[in-house]
Amino acid sequence: MRNKVIVFVLSAMIFVISFASAGIFIEPLKEVYNQGEILSIKTNLVYPSSLSGHYTAELSCGLNATIPIFNQFINLNANVEKHFEITTELTDNRIRNYTGNCLVKTNFNGEIVSSSSYRLSNLVELDTELAFDELKPGALISVSGTAFKESELPFNGYVELFIPTLNLYKSGTIQNGILNLSIPLPLDAKSGKHNLSLKVHDSDYVGKDMNNGVQDYTLKVFQILKSIEIIAKRENINPTEEFVFIIDARDQAGDPMPGQVSILVSEPNGLPFIKKVIKQGETQKIPFSLNNTPGYWTLEVNLGEVTKRKLFYLAEVPKIQTSLINDTLIVTNIGNALYEGPLEITIGSHVEIKQLKIAVGETEKFKIRAPEGTYSISILDEGETKPLGNTFLTGNAIKITDFKEDVLSTVSNPLIWWLVAILFVVIIVLVRIKAHLQNKPPTPSSTTSNSKNLGSWRVKLPENDNESISKIENKPIEPVNVKSLNPYSSLKQNSVSLNKNYTATKSNNNVPVINKKEDIKPSMSYVPGANPFIGTHEGIRERAVAIAVKAVSNNSPYVMQTINSALSIAQETGAKIYVDGESKIVLFSPRLTKTKDNEILAVNTARRMEALFSEHNRLHNDKISFGIGINDGEIISETEKGKFQFTSTGNLISSCKRISQSAVMKLLLSDSVRRKVMNTIKTEQSGSTGLWEITRVVDRNSKANFISEFNKRNK
Repeated sequence: MRNKVIVFVLSAMIFVISFASAGIFIEPLKEVYNQGEILSIKTNLVYPSSLSGHYTAELSCGLNATIPIFNQFINLNANVEKHFEITTELTDNRIRNYTGNCLVKTNFNGEIVSSSSYRLSNLVELDTELAFDELKPGALISVSGTAFKESELPFNGYVELFIPTLNLYKSGTIQNGILNLSIPLPLDAKSGKHNLSLKVHDSDYVGKDMNNGVQDYTLKVFQILKSIEIIAKRENINPTEEFVFIIDARDQAGDPMPGQVSILVSEPNGLPFIKKVIKQGETQKIPFSLNNTPGYWTLEVNLGEVTKRKLFYLAEVPKIQTSLINDTLIVTNIGNALYEGPLEITIGSHVEIKQLKIAVGETEKFKIRAPEGTYSISILDEGETKPLGNTFLTGNAIKITDFKEDVLSTVSNPLIWWLVAILFVVIIVLVRIKAHLQNKPPTPSSTTSNSKNLGSWRVKLPENDNESISKIENKPIEPVNVKSLNPYSSLKQNSVSLNKNYTATKSNNNVPVINKKEDIKPSMSYVPGANPFIGTHEGIRERAVAIAVKAVSNNSPYVMQTINSALSIAQETGAKIYVDGESKIVLFSPRLTKTKDNEILAVNTARRMEALFSEHNRLHNDKISFGIGINDGEIISETEKGKFQFTSTGNLISSCKRISQSAVMKLLLSDSVRRKVMNTIKTEQSGSTGLWEITRVVDRNSKANFISEFNKRNK
């Protein structure tokens, strides 16, 4: 700015000095003009003699651009100064897109005078800023600032915002150099860094660009978790197999989210089995063994605030392990379910069949008997003969007996009965002898001056009471049979009467002491000990609701997936799932669901399960024959070491199972449940007495949305 002032002052001085002489005088021009601006030139003409002719001016830019901008015939008097202002707009096609030095040449009467040089520019300078350069999907991208031409004039024109990688575009206008532009970031915007370009420009009267400016930014979009899927290779596995799965976490754009997630695998009883952190997107394997509990296991995945659960079924596999020790066959159930069935045992060339019923982890022992000799022993297990070895056996005949059979055989032996009778007689005789010895009167013995020996008791007498002592000496004291006292009687005997004034009571060393009657205070009651059956954990009585689901079908993977999905619906509410034969029992209680309105929760859950089964039957050829029943009742529940346990005080579970058996391809409620939810549903009585079927609900959206989501997953 200081240089401009100095140039202007020097030019003015030259102009004033030159004024004293004749000729053409041109005021200095600005250093920079932009395309499309108005160029205004002030000139003065003064000559010592009168002249006339054409006064012309032309714009000269570079070597080839010469543009006439002024032509006027004038008569000029001697020594008379004449002023001219030449104005033109810098929009000629010949200087379009030209940037460089230009000047104005004037001509009068053959005299040519040029103006000061100026630079023609098409640049717009931007001074803008991005409100935030790191954004979440859905946030607003805002740009604000100023735009000035290089000639320092405010810019009026257009502004455009481009983010090519997100396919985003926004345009606007700039007035007096002020720029404000914003655009929302899509909710599914791809995460990572993106280039943002801000471009400004204007145009002439035919729509062609003249001036422009560009400013670039780098924008970062955060990655937001949108979904987690648990993809399992198989949802039904056997012990000794592995449960194979992949955790697929996706962001807002559907791209995988690398990182770690925490998983929790829980047993059917709710106890934790595995807690660990794994990498999402990688194949994971959880091994199982024969001693793992069969039933529906739960896999829970947590990533941030998103939680996903999946059920998978560990099949029941009863399996036995056999060994032979001398003449004893040991059979242990090493499987995870009750082993019940026949076992073929070969003794030499003789075959015996033994019916087994062994619980998980239990062992039964069998005695093998045969006529004296050495025999080879083998069993037939799962269609395969397994030799156990050779052993020496004794007996009257070939047979296999267990402990109970040996006991019964022993009890039925007459010799044993005779021995028991003799032993009983001996015990009676010994008891009578002991009772006779205990009831034998005591014999007096020598004592000191103030004490007497009464039988086996030493009696301490009061001093100076010879009358009482003489009476005691003439009348022996009957000893107290301590063992004959009833410890549960209401009165506890603790004294022996001596005469009207004194009694003998036992001291700590079993010595009766003579006391006056008024000093004796007998114990009036016996306080029994604490109840040994009260444990450290006490249950609470609460109202519970049960859903019984009876689903019968083949073992199609689609069927099992649908059943598992239905049970997952119930488990997401916090309910517990139990397997009772062909029925699946879902229990809702305030302790589990943390709510008291379990009837409404159970009805909504059962409706979703019914909708899932019906939709499966519509889409697949493998049909599910199902029945769903709901009942409520009281239970006594407790939680010990994190394990939920309950006892039904009535027939809650059995009644619920009977309702599910009466429900053929539908959902039925008991009358007590219906009365509690009658404000939210409409029912009609089923053919069975006391059972009700839902005919209409107040809100259908939840069921419709659920079926729609199920259809999308099965397309």
